[in-house]
Amino acid sequence: GVWRQTRALLFKNCLIKCRTKKSSVQEVLFPLFFLFWLILMSMMHPHRKYDEVANTNLGTLDTSMLVNFVIGYTPPTRMAREIMKKVAFDNFEDGIQNPE
Repeated sequence: GVWRQTRALLFKNCLIKCRTKKSSVQEVLFPLFFLFWLILMSMMHPHRKYDEVANTNLGTLDTSMLVNFVIGYTPPTRMAREIMKKVAFDNFEDGIQNPE
């Protein structure tokens, strides 16, 4: 039955692990090494917390300064889309590129 096949498979896997000790040790040590490396890298470059910026009126956008300006990402929410459409249509009616 199923139990007999499972026992045989587990026994086979144990035999393979005992016969290939070098690869078995590598299977355990490599993930631990990479985990240690990731922890070390995160300690070398700690996260920065930025202070909150007060709301200010930026005035009108000067299109001459933003000729090659590209917005790369906004969260895919309805409010973000509305803001992006308002900014695009109010200030850049000439060269709007819509990625959708």
